[in-house]
Amino acid sequence: MQRSIVKDTVLLTLMQMILDGLTLVVNVLLNARLGSEGIGILTLAASFFRLACMVAGGNAFLCVSRFVSEELGKAERNPTGILRHCIFVSMILSGVTCAGICLFAGTLSAGFLHDPTLTAPIRHMAYALPVVTLAACMKGWCNALCRAGLCAAADGIEFVLHSGLNVAAAVLLQPTKAAVLCDMTAWVSLIAAGGELLFLLCIFPKLRPGRTGATSLTLREYLRLAVPVMAGSALTSGLSAANDALVPVTLQQAGNSTAEALSQFGIFEAMILPTLFFPSTILCSLAGILITEIAREHAAQRKARIRTLSMKAIRRTIEFSVFVTLILLTFGDEIGELLGGGEIAGNMIRLLAPVVPFIYLEIVLESIIKGLGAQMFSSLNYLCEYIVRISIVLICIPLMGFHGIVLSYYASNIAGNTARLIVVFRRTGMHFDAAALLLMPIFASVLSVQVSRAVFLVMHLDPEGSVPAMVLFTMLCAGIYLGVLHLTKKTPPQRTAEEGMLI
Repeated sequence: MQRSIVKDTVLLTLMQMILDGLTLVVNVLLNARLGSEGIGILTLAASFFRLACMVAGGNAFLCVSRFVSEELGKAERNPTGILRHCIFVSMILSGVTCAGICLFAGTLSAGFLHDPTLTAPIRHMAYALPVVTLAACMKGWCNALCRAGLCAAADGIEFVLHSGLNVAAAVLLQPTKAAVLCDMTAWVSLIAAGGELLFLLCIFPKLRPGRTGATSLTLREYLRLAVPVMAGSALTSGLSAANDALVPVTLQQAGNSTAEALSQFGIFEAMILPTLFFPSTILCSLAGILITEIAREHAAQRKARIRTLSMKAIRRTIEFSVFVTLILLTFGDEIGELLGGGEIAGNMIRLLAPVVPFIYLEIVLESIIKGLGAQMFSSLNYLCEYIVRISIVLICIPLMGFHGIVLSYYASNIAGNTARLIVVFRRTGMHFDAAALLLMPIFASVLSVQVSRAVFLVMHLDPEGSVPAMVLFTMLCAGIYLGVLHLTKKTPPQRTAEEGMLI
């Protein structure tokens, strides 16, 4: 089964860019309504809920996407049988997790959310886990069958329900207490996941690929392959949640009050990080597609196509991320002010801009690694990466305050993604071309901004003077940047039959 990666990526990108842009708008509205401290509480509750969903489902979306895709790459296959294995294991896991959270809700409330009064909201969050898990399985099925439009529609339904209900609750209820905010997170998440699941179940009967034989994996064989994937995903999510829980605590150790610590944490998570990650939408869409493509080609032993897909994905990621870094360095202060985060948000955006290429590379590299089945390395690398990050959080934030977060992001992202690059290049047989991958994007970015500033100077315009001027400057930079890259790009070699359709 071939697919147009460009077409699917464009479709998912457009949808995801709309959703991510609206997410930023919703965050700004919630910040204005609830204050940055309220946003900090909501963010901490959402971090706990993401961890619970990952543990409960074992990253059901990834498991279904990868293992169904591998099944489709085999001559004798029964993809529906693989889906049954995924749903059976994930639903048992979600039931056990739901029961465990309800049983230990008091301990989790005091330990993770730092508030023993949040026991009831945590139990309410647990009720949503089976629904979220089943929805993830169904969406993974659509992704494996190359139905990008259905995945995008499901994401849209979930977003509209989630964001709409959050804004409505903030306006009508005007919640200020932590318990009410966490309860809002729980019930909104349940309703949004329920709407997404209902849509996916309605279209499921129409998505039945033909079987050519028996299921290639027994339930025991599936468990042997899936457990490392599930454990790695749970480990990663757990470490991320632990890092989120420690940041407010260490900010208090730096001399901030509880309200100030939650406020700074809310600004960072709801404004600064979404701003840094917003341009990566195209890479997130590509990454989800790459997992299924590389898993299918890996099962069929088409090494040349894997090598070509990987190299193009890495090169375009670097080119894109270097340009994003340039724009964030240029307009970081203005973006922070526009989002309502003030001077602190603008400074942090500019400080973190140079690490953007490493953050974006992680998205694509992890997809390649998972598609190749190197889950053990992925889990170990994430463990090391978060050990570095959490260690710096514990040591540097009490000493440096908010700026300790910057240091933790630099150290962990550079170390973790350097290791990923080495492994991907070795496993795919690619060769590192420093000129094409690094020197030319940097040269093109510096040239584009200098030429654009010269043009604005001649026209007596200030690039930072207004939003239209910022947009015009960015578009001019982008045109020059792409033109320079195109003029300096090497002529690609003749495609082989094994490489097939490229990105």
